[in-house]
Amino acid sequence: MEFWLIIFINKLGNGDIVWEDIRKDAEEMCNERNEDSLDVEASELLHGIVKRSILDRGSLEEALSAHLASKLSWDAAPFERWHAILLKSFTSGMSHCGKAIRNLMRDDLIAIKERDPACPSSGHAFLYFKGFHAIQAYRAANWLWSKGQRSLASALQSRISEVFGMDIHPAAQLGSGIMIDHGTGVVIGETARVGNGCTLLHGVTLGGNGKQQGDHHPKLGCNVLVGAGASILGNVKIGDGSKIGASAVVLNDIPDFATAVGCPAKIIGRAKEDNPAVVLDHSCKYVQLFIQRVRSLCPYRHLSPSKPRHHAKEKFENSGVEE
Repeated sequence: MEFWLIIFINKLGNGDIVWEDIRKDAEEMCNERNEDSLDVEASELLHGIVKRSILDRGSLEEALSAHLASKLSWDAAPFERWHAILLKSFTSGMSHCGKAIRNLMRDDLIAIKERDPACPSSGHAFLYFKGFHAIQAYRAANWLWSKGQRSLASALQSRISEVFGMDIHPAAQLGSGIMIDHGTGVVIGETARVGNGCTLLHGVTLGGNGKQQGDHHPKLGCNVLVGAGASILGNVKIGDGSKIGASAVVLNDIPDFATAVGCPAKIIGRAKEDNPAVVLDHSCKYVQLFIQRVRSLCPYRHLSPSKPRHHAKEKFENSGVEE
């Protein structure tokens, strides 16, 4: 069965621009040379890594399933079994909204290449960026969860946490084009939703605010930027194009294009850019600050309703969040 899946996805790989870019990047990595005495040993080591993870594979789905399986496997769950499950999820799996996982992983890679100044190529993101790895492994766990394999999904979640230092519940709902930079310490709760095009930094928590049952985690709109160490707690809505400052603690709804900082977080102004998740303004340089102190009973009064919107086709990928 696995053999025929590989044949099928090899055919799908033809004309795949993202996969072609990754293979090109891999070939360039193998051609790196220096004048050091370790040149031969270093080249052989790098070539072995790149060859096994990319050049020996026929498609992005096959390559990613093998790459992740090598990281996530252990004695009780060997490489071959994880590889088969991941391959099936990446090849034929659908997300919670009905979008193919194979398309979501490509959107995520493109987002990293476009936004992260430390990412020289798609190949580097594929091989070395654990934020990308954890998101794709989560997508497989989310697929298992939706298929009723909740214990196995939880086992995968646990292993993701051990290997990548990120805890994303399999039932959480993440959109497309997501970048989690650095990744360490990110926690996303069971009923959390992250809209398309969002960027999260390390140490971000999308958590609950107590022992409530049911829907009790944050809902992020599209193109939201969440700074390092920020905590968004409870069933609050974070509007499209908003910015959450580093180490902020958000306990209330944040409107579209607002900028919130502090502990507890307060709205200090409006984002000047249309897509904060791409611009990555962590220093609040592109913020139109309020001229006067915002009244606590009317925190939105300086937010112009004419502010242009820039968000993906669907605010939330599952389109289940009401405005």
